[in-house]
Amino acid sequence: MKTSAICIILLAITAGAIPASAGVMFTDSTFNLANYSPSPTYTSDPSASIAYTSFAGTLQFTSTFTAPGNPPSYTVAQGLANVTFTYDPLTQGAIVGIDASALKNHITNFVASGLFNIFHPAIEQDGVFYVATIPGATFNGPNEPNGTGFLLFSQDDLQASDFGSYNFTTGTLGATHPNFSGDPLTLGIAEISTVTIAQTGDGINQYRDLSFDVLQTPEPTSLATLTAALVFFSTLCCRRVTRTV
Repeated sequence: MKTSAICIILLAITAGAIPASAGVMFTDSTFNLANYSPSPTYTSDPSASIAYTSFAGTLQFTSTFTAPGNPPSYTVAQGLANVTFTYDPLTQGAIVGIDASALKNHITNFVASGLFNIFHPAIEQDGVFYVATIPGATFNGPNEPNGTGFLLFSQDDLQASDFGSYNFTTGTLGATHPNFSGDPLTLGIAEISTVTIAQTGDGINQYRDLSFDVLQTPEPTSLATLTAALVFFSTLCCRRVTRTV
């Protein structure tokens, strides 16, 4: 009985040691722009523009809209891929999900309320940008003169289907997705701002503490080693239990 009990414990420990998935963390709290590769800058109209800068650990996008009269909607967009946030599924293991988070502060002087507030984690793969959408609390224009404050935007287990291709030349969202088991991909952030109100003003989006946790399948060598150990203990225990009967 003692041998049987020991075998059960060994089998449980060995089986529990086989990981379901592992993670590779990427974090940026400094936003050194030398590490970022920009997409083309998209503006739907010459009166709209977008620019980005970095200061004191903060990444800032400034979207400027000049909208006299009663214009159609104006959109500006910019993508940034962090070249140090590169993951290769072919050598590091297929991706089973991505956890993404950032702190965001939005400041605007538009006279409007209930405006959308969104964080767009981004992936660049084979020269194509893909963006996901993580919504947050709405904001209320000049009623919040100092902005919303830095609020946490996060989502766990983002799948490839959560990222849609975005063409920063034409400003169009496509139906294709990144390949989580394919070529190397680079993580980053995108800013896509749209206004549908006849006003002139700036929308400022500030980000801090950008973070990604890339969840990967276990390395084949680790799985093989643990599986072999499991088979060994199982065989050994069965032999010992047979002798004690």
